[in-house]
Amino acid sequence: MRFLSENLKAFRKSKDYTQEEAAEALGVSAQSVSKWERGETCPDITLLPALANFYETSVDALIGMDRINDARHKNKIFTDGHALMRDGEYNKAASVYEKALKVFPNDEGIMTDLAMALTLAGGPENIARAASLCERALSGAAGGKVHHTARAALCFIYYKAGETQKAGFMAKNLPHARESRENVLAALDKKPDINEIDSYLKFIALGESGEQDIICVDFGRNMLPVVTEFELVGKIESLREELGAPHSGEGYKKLPVIRVRDNFSLPPDRVRVRYFADYIIDRDFSNAAGAADEIIAVLRGTVK
Repeated sequence: MRFLSENLKAFRKSKDYTQEEAAEALGVSAQSVSKWERGETCPDITLLPALANFYETSVDALIGMDRINDARHKNKIFTDGHALMRDGEYNKAASVYEKALKVFPNDEGIMTDLAMALTLAGGPENIARAASLCERALSGAAGGKVHHTARAALCFIYYKAGETQKAGFMAKNLPHARESRENVLAALDKKPDINEIDSYLKFIALGESGEQDIICVDFGRNMLPVVTEFELVGKIESLREELGAPHSGEGYKKLPVIRVRDNFSLPPDRVRVRYFADYIIDRDFSNAAGAADEIIAVLRGTVK
């Protein structure tokens, strides 16, 4: 409890109590009170309500929750960690984030930065933990920049761990350049009119100015083996070639863009196929072969 010791001392002095008086009221030794205030030991958790009542405050105030949740305190964690990483002090940076994670156990930004520091420090155990931290960050609800950073970092963490296929699938799930802040800000700086805005939106959604169908296949965390074991990507490519063959009097059939992605937001053992915004498959598969076959069947039936 980082701020408890100094808060205990400050509240005692604000009441003009001696350590002996505080000890007598709480039924402990003066030596115990002294050790608490020096940060050498902590009071038993069952004593916290009594301490709060004695000093006429709250348990949160004693622990220092206001300071723990202070944005400046959080910002300092990242400032210190980044400075150490810039200096090549990766183990020290990891130590900063490890301590912070004990205070903010669900902070996905701290998890991600700790993962990168551990990976830069090197070593199989560090890299394995780094991957686990990024996966945990991606399972959270924060989203936005934190998730983009975690996904990008995880690509290289997987690759450094020798898991090149997982790195490749993760990379396919990253945002496109057309969705980057640089491209969007450049477009806004041009002060687009309504038609240009619609054109940009179509470009973000479809990837080109013309109409284009998109099919996404998202895999839950434990479904990656389906892709490799049943050569799903190869089957999809074969399907594209088959459906793209010229037909007498019809020319070429129009083909969708098919994206195969590893989606950590899905539960394990789930595959979801999306055609634009419509969910075609969204259920658990009991066996991998059935999952691959059904995906191919759905894709075959979807292509117009």
